[in-house]
Amino acid sequence: MYSFSERIRYSELDENRNLSLVSIINFMQDCCIYEAEDGGVGIDWLKEHHTAWMLTSWHVKILRRPVFCEHVKITTWACGFRHFLGQRNFTIENEETGELLIYAFSEWAYVNTESQKPERNIPEKEFEVYGIAEPLDKEFEKGRITVPDMMEARPPITVTELQLDTNHHVNNAQYVALACSVLKEGTAHFTDFRCEVRAQSVLGDVLFPYVGVEDGVTTVVLNDEDGKPKLTARFK
Repeated sequence: MYSFSERIRYSELDENRNLSLVSIINFMQDCCIYEAEDGGVGIDWLKEHHTAWMLTSWHVKILRRPVFCEHVKITTWACGFRHFLGQRNFTIENEETGELLIYAFSEWAYVNTESQKPERNIPEKEFEVYGIAEPLDKEFEKGRITVPDMMEARPPITVTELQLDTNHHVNNAQYVALACSVLKEGTAHFTDFRCEVRAQSVLGDVLFPYVGVEDGVTTVVLNDEDGKPKLTARFK
């Protein structure tokens, strides 16, 4: 397992002085990147090997959102590998009391950045750094997210430089932020979030958002210009 501690900053809050959904994703993303860097298999290592771990899905469950200035501990661990796919759990706890605030499951694909295809030859060093621990004893949904039949189109979004990361595509948290940006009611009241990343987006790409609400569940799909989904997100 790998952990780091943090104090909730003003810049990470939503309008209710709680940690925002996008900031939650950033915390978890940073945690696994810190683990890779500290283990010597971080950004430079991946660049040298022409590989990257690309997120394919999140399932995040929020018991209580951390509040402004609260001290928290973010923890991650690899809980499964299969072929070129890796699985990770995350927790966010109150650092002083150990209260579990947020927990999550994620899947990542190991990709060759030159061919943009899955890479099955994962270096042994990465297995040594990450190891495998028992999965979190919680229930998570897997498989495709069901999309409502009735979806409302929202104005197109053009990807800008602000959304890109070191892989030169839209960062995982920024993808979530783009999905959140088309919701009229905001995201502060949601306690269960899932998303699937079907395709990456790069500078200048145009995304076509659609929103559907069914049985109290809100679904957002970001399509490409051909109508194929690049990201599907579900908010409960």
